[in-house]
Amino acid sequence: MVFEYKTENYFHRVPKLEGAPAAVYFTDVFTSKKGEANPLTGSTFLLEYAAVPEPAPKYDYDETGVVLKGELHILDEAGNKAILFPGDTFFVHRGSLITFSTPRFALAYKSAGRPSA
Repeated sequence: MVFEYKTENYFHRVPKLEGAPAAVYFTDVFTSKKGEANPLTGSTFLLEYAAVPEPAPKYDYDETGVVLKGELHILDEAGNKAILFPGDTFFVHRGSLITFSTPRFALAYKSAGRPSA
């Protein structure tokens, strides 16, 4: 089995996520082979400032991430809030309703127990 890698410049070209709010950019970077029993997908997530942040769809998988650049604010359906900076990590449990926001921008790398989008 071989490994895969991306250099840092890859994370400076995060495409717009089709059908998402205007401030959301997202792409899958690595993923398990199609049809594997327990898929795992790594993604880049870029968020720009939005005056009225929109919640993400309800999570039907667990997801963890680390903030690479900027400042990421996370709010869940219970009112729990966190302000994360580069190097900070987060975990979103399956079934959660999360709202991500930022005062300027945030870039994160996320891994989720889901197949590639």
